Amino acid sequence: TVHRSVTALAQRENSVPRTMTAETEKAAPVDAQTKWEGTVTGKYQWDDSKKSNADADKDLGGDAISKYSWGDGKKQVSIYIELEGLDDCTEDMFQASSGEREVSLTITKVAGKKRSFALKQLNDEITGVKVNQKKGKGMIVLKLTKKEEMPWHQLQEKSDAGGDDEPGGGMGGMGGMG
Repeated sequence: TVHRSVTALAQRENSVPRTMTAETEKAAPVDAQTKWEGTVTGKYQWDDSKKSNADADKDLGGDAISKYSWGDGKKQVSIYIELEGLDDCTEDMFQASSGEREVSLTITKVAGKKRSFALKQLNDEITGVKVNQKKGKGMIVLKLTKKEEMPWHQLQEKSDAGGDDEPGGGMGGMGGMG
């Protein structure tokens, strides 16, 4: 049906549909300097000279720690931070603090730099934080003690900027899908 509608459209416009072949593609070469106009310009113009290793910590000047992972347990939430040079740190170089819904860590000197990590608007309230160093793995684990034993499906609470009216998330108006 698609072929018939294309043929009908071509007949209405008094033209014949054409198939591109290797010969017709060679007839109109596109050089590397072609300037495109309209929606193809601007948004996706990458420059090879700007390529980097895409390390978010280096982009932030090396001070803030932005790469981490986390896991939920029954009584605590664990935040895993891996950094080069952590095995050379001593326990007194880690300074952790916490509030009801926030946690922060400062490492006085790792790989020659002072580094910091902070999260606010945690999913639920915590009562404290402990730092466990995993020697030989280049890792530290922040152990956040939960105020209430309940599962955390996310580390930080979501902002209400999305406009989702349903309390369970998901797509609005999609009730009865189960």
